[in-house]
Amino acid sequence: AQHLKAHADSDDLPAIAIIAVTLLAVTVAVVSLFQALNHTGETVWTLVIAFASVIFGWLTIHTMTALHYAHLYWRPHTVDGKRQHRGGMDFPATKEPCGYDFLYFAVVIGMTAQTSDVGVTTTAMRKVTLLHSIVSFFFNTVLVAAAVNAAVSLAG
Repeated sequence: AQHLKAHADSDDLPAIAIIAVTLLAVTVAVVSLFQALNHTGETVWTLVIAFASVIFGWLTIHTMTALHYAHLYWRPHTVDGKRQHRGGMDFPATKEPCGYDFLYFAVVIGMTAQTSDVGVTTTAMRKVTLLHSIVSFFFNTVLVAAAVNAAVSLAG
């Protein structure tokens, strides 16, 4: 938590860079998976690498958004002459959330498209959460389509 707090302004990437890297990772993962599934004569290793790229693409989405959530949360601003962090999330029973708290939130959004016990308390954080939910929904939809395609290809 201390590192995130100390570097909230300097280490965060612009939202467009996060979106670009995430979309690139997702595109590579999905294209490699569909190519491996739809070409005859592929080796087992080709399929393993294709499935691994999907897993790494999924992890990339949620890891990058977790870091962005942390930077948005800890970014300092001044209220009534006092410097404090922006916040935007309410982590129950947690005074200073750490990286795992933000990763937990990002993975829950990515897997369920909803929040769990963490409350989103600002409009700025809701915007990021909404975008993350939409990207996750489409990526998960493509994964389901790929799984169906894989089942049909392997069965038939």
